[in-house]
This record gives sequence, structure tokens and C-alpha cells, in this order.
Amino acid sequence: MIRRRHHAGEGPSSERWLVTYADLITLLLVFFVVLYSISKADAAKFQRFSTSVQQAFRVDVLEPGNPMGIEADPNDPRFMQYLAIRAQIAAVVQRYDLGMDAAEVELTTEGIVIHLSDALLFPPGEAQLRPEAHRVLADVAAIIGPLPYPVRVEGHTDNVPPANPQFPDNWVLSTMRAVSTIRYLSDVQGVPPERLIAVGYAEYRPRADNRTLEGRRKNRRVDLVVLEPGRAE
Repeated sequence: MIRRRHHAGEGPSSERWLVTYADLITLLLVFFVVLYSISKADAAKFQRFSTSVQQAFRVDVLEPGNPMGIEADPNDPRFMQYLAIRAQIAAVVQRYDLGMDAAEVELTTEGIVIHLSDALLFPPGEAQLRPEAHRVLADVAAIIGPLPYPVRVEGHTDNVPPANPQFPDNWVLSTMRAVSTIRYLSDVQGVPPERLIAVGYAEYRPRADNRTLEGRRKNRRVDLVVLEPGRAE
């Protein structure tokens, strides 16, 4: 019989720290690749990279360039507020595992726009909020409530006429969705009603092409526009 040799030094591996070290190096590599991508002017390449990182790590990557032509000035309180709201909405999306296209934030010449998908808020062809939408709108109210600016709540649809006979056209459906959102923000969450404006735009302010299924899905939404002073008209 061959005796098994016993090595006194055997036991848990003393090189396990290499696993943690390798993970740290990988994260640093991703970080520096992001910085490198941001520094390049090739928007198409950055968009492909951004999509890959978002799908792999479920994080939001800040796109280069100026959103909607707004100057990205770190010293501008408006831009910094946009970044803060964008980070808060991203946290809400991750908290409830909503999917990356359920809520987006955009900076425009009018103000800061929070895009909320209709699938997140309403059943198809309805203007009554889903019960699951209440928790999301409660978090949104906590974000916009402390701000001193008026908020225009806009209902938007695709170009397909409503199947529900309760709504004769998309004007009515989009307006009623805006009103339902405002009533919840005001009556339940306590956002001052004098700061809220309800508007229905039907299919006439699309974000994407209504000729495609994906475009129509993106166009069905409720937008909360945090208006700059003097933009409440």
C-alpha cells in the first residue's frame, strides 16, 4: 500500500485574495474604458458601448454631448439638478426592477422631463392607474415635491385609435391619463395642486416613429416636465 503523504501546510488556499484582486482590476478596467469612451467624439461607438454596459451591469451610463442642445456646464445648477433627478429615477427603476425603458430623464430647453411608460402606469386603453404604479409615483412625488417649480403632466399616445369606447379619441385618452396622474400626485402624495398642469397631446408629439411597434410603444407615455421659471404657459 502506498501511504498518503500528509503535508502540514495543507488547508484553505492562501491565494484566495487573488479572486478579490482580479474582480477589483476588472471593475477598474470597465471604469477607465467608460472614461475613454466619454472622451471620444464618436457618438455611434459610444452608444454601442453604453448599451453593452447597461445590459451587462444594469447601470446607467451618462451619454456624452449636450442633451437636447443644453450646455453641460457642471457649474450650472440646472444641469446639476438634472443629474440629481436622473440618478434618483435610475434608483427607482432598479429598486422595482422596472426595465431600462420604463422611466427616463431628459434635459430640454423647457426644463427637466421625466418620461414614464404607459405600460408602467396604465392598463392598455385605460386611464385608471395600475395599483403597481402607485409606489413609483410616490417616489416620483418625493423627487419633484420639494422643488419650487411648476410641473406640467403630459399624456401622450401612439397613432392607434383607442379600442375602449369610453374614449372617443386619443385626445380624450391622453388628457384623462394626465388628469389621473395629477390627482394621485396631488390628492394622495400631497404635491401642491397649484404647481400641477394637465395636458393631453394625443399622438401629436411622438418621440419615435409610429410606423413601428417599438416606436408606438415608446410614444405611449406620461411626461412630467419640471418647468423652468417663466415656462409654465
